[in-house]
This record gives sequence, structure tokens and C-alpha cells, in this order.
Amino acid sequence: MKPIYFDLDFGITCIDTRHMRDDFVAAYLIEDNGCVAFVDTGCYLSVPTLLATLDEKNIKREQVDYIILTHIHLDHAGGAGALIKHLPNAKVYVHEYGANHLIDPSKLRAGVIGVYGELFFKQFLGDLIPIAKDKIIIAKDKDEITLGSRVLKFIDTPGHARHHVCIWDEKSRGIFSGDTLGVSYREFDTEQGVLIFPPTTPIQFDPDAWKNTIQQLMTLQPKYAYLTHFNRIEFTQKSAAMLATHIDGFTNIAKQMQGHVSRHKAIKEALLDYLLEIAGQHGVTLDKTQKIKIFKGDLEICAQGLGVWLDTD
Repeated sequence: MKPIYFDLDFGITCIDTRHMRDDFVAAYLIEDNGCVAFVDTGCYLSVPTLLATLDEKNIKREQVDYIILTHIHLDHAGGAGALIKHLPNAKVYVHEYGANHLIDPSKLRAGVIGVYGELFFKQFLGDLIPIAKDKIIIAKDKDEITLGSRVLKFIDTPGHARHHVCIWDEKSRGIFSGDTLGVSYREFDTEQGVLIFPPTTPIQFDPDAWKNTIQQLMTLQPKYAYLTHFNRIEFTQKSAAMLATHIDGFTNIAKQMQGHVSRHKAIKEALLDYLLEIAGQHGVTLDKTQKIKIFKGDLEICAQGLGVWLDTD
């Protein structure tokens, strides 16, 4: 297997995990003075790509010290149990609310199948492998770990999910943000910059907490966000404002459809209209069919998340 990856500066590599399509889900590799860490892993089916990247870069598997998970959604963490079997010295860092689901993934598996269906789980996610308890370390807010000559700092970042952490890398002035700083696909880049919108995934979407988290992260004055969806972008106050605006836009749609007889369908259709409109305003020149194809990967899950939020808010 020939992996697809992007060598960035500061010893950071963005790996395309090839989940669903190219340029959709990333994992990151950080190298510093012979020490190595993965940030997120993609799903179980992504593990061969991650291992092939190590081989391509002549990195021994014994050099990997950490697997750092931003949160336990399977497009970010589903491969951790399979990956660590190949990394004898690695430990897994994860939010305390996610740790037990890695040790015993049965509830996580059932929840994912409940949302996506068993066929999707097997075809696109593959499997979930438990991780031994002694391989897991809780990533608490403000905890720091050393990787070579750099320090990585964990920040508790609720909003997208309660079990979400971001990782601040002072060396690159970048945030490994999982889903907290939104999704932004390179096909939508224009002269206006990047287009960012929120993945409102079930079941713990909390818009107020999310906007507070964004404000907290911006006090770091980051230069970059290392997005799982997809790749590194420059992240500015304008970026933060755009994301907050679209969190409000998504929740307003959900509220408007609250009493609709076919609420989920109505939310999903209104979200697509909203996304197509903001893409047009952003100067995206792809035709409508191409835009819909790219947005399609997020629509269903965002609509489901908004529905859960309406029912629990």
C-alpha cells in the first residue's frame, strides 16, 4: 500500500486515512528528536495506511511514544486498538469520559451501529479492538507531555462532544483540534480563504459550550489548526467568528424545524440549502452536484446531532 501524506513543517505530517474518500479524514504524525506521536488514528480500516506511512518515513514502530486521541468518534479513534498492537512502547491519551469506551468498546460499537447501521459499520469502519487499561492515560485539562524537545498541552474542549480534548503545540503555534475548530475541505478554498462549518454530530453537541471553547482556544493566539477534516489551515479570529456564526446558523435551522412532521428530513434539507448558500457566498465555483457530493458526508450525521440536541436541550 502506498500511503498518501502531506509533509508539513515543524516535524508534522498529515496522513490521509482514506476513510470514505480522499481528503476527508486525517491523522497526524509528530516527529521530534527521534520521538514520535500519532494524533488521531482514523478508523480500524485506516491502520494499514498509518503503518505504511511509518515504513515510508523509516520510522521504527518502537519509536512511537503516544497515540493521542482528540475524542472517541470512530473516524478519529476507531483504529487505536488495532494500531497499538503494532506499537510496543506507545500509550494512548484520551479524555476521561472516553477511556472506558476504549477498554470495553461494546457500548460504543452498539451506539455507532444504532446511528449508521451494521452494514455501514462493517464496510466503512471495520471493527473495534479493546485497549488494555494499562495502555491508557487520562488526558486532563492543562496536562502536558514531552515529545522530544516540544511540549504538548491538553485542553478540555466540550461542544462537539463532551469527551473532546484539543492539543496545543507551542512549537508550531498550532492546535490539533479534532472537530472542535470545525471542518474545512480544501475543495472549498477560494480567494476569500477557507470555508469552515461545524460538525454537529450526536450525541453531545452543545452549542453554548462550543462557542465558549472557541473563545478559550483563541486566547492562545494560534497560527494553525490541524483539522481532522481536513489538513492544516491558518486559523484566525475571522475563522473563529465564521465557525461560531455557522453554529448559530445550524441551531436556528433546528429550532425552526422543531415541530415539523418530518423533522429529520426537513433539517437535513434545510442544512443542505444553508451550506450551498454559504459556499456560494464564499465564491466556491464547483457546480451544485460537486458541492452536494462533498457536503453529503456530513449532512446526515449533522442533522441527527441537531435532532438529539432539540430533544435534550
